[in-house]
Amino acid sequence: MAQVLIVDDTDIVRRAIELALRRMGHVAVSTCDAAEALVLARRNPPDLALLDFRMPGMDGATLFQELRATLGERCPRVLFVSASPPDEVAREVERIAPAAGYVRKPFHLDDLVRAVAEALEQAGPPRPALAEGAP
Repeated sequence: MAQVLIVDDTDIVRRAIELALRRMGHVAVSTCDAAEALVLARRNPPDLALLDFRMPGMDGATLFQELRATLGERCPRVLFVSASPPDEVAREVERIAPAAGYVRKPFHLDDLVRAVAEALEQAGPPRPALAEGAP
């Protein structure tokens, strides 16, 4: 059972991903706000973060860079989700996070579930949750 952080500004997409991951047996926490995602990740670093690539305010690429700067070695593996053209996203992902994956919107939940399973397999065993208030 992995801990997964979902950050997407589209409510229906975020809820569908959260439900699918919970059905897989994972602990899924979601938000539409990148700043809140940073707070959640600091409190309990996830094993995987699913980040919408294009969001108002802080986009997924910037959020990933903030997670990496804030969490260091505890930074989760990242799977970007986006409706942006694949070439554009692929170039940006390769530039900022070569190990990250990408799922194009709209997606079938089966494809997302498969991408999550692969990303978690590459990330290694789930980390234990931090105690409330731990650094």
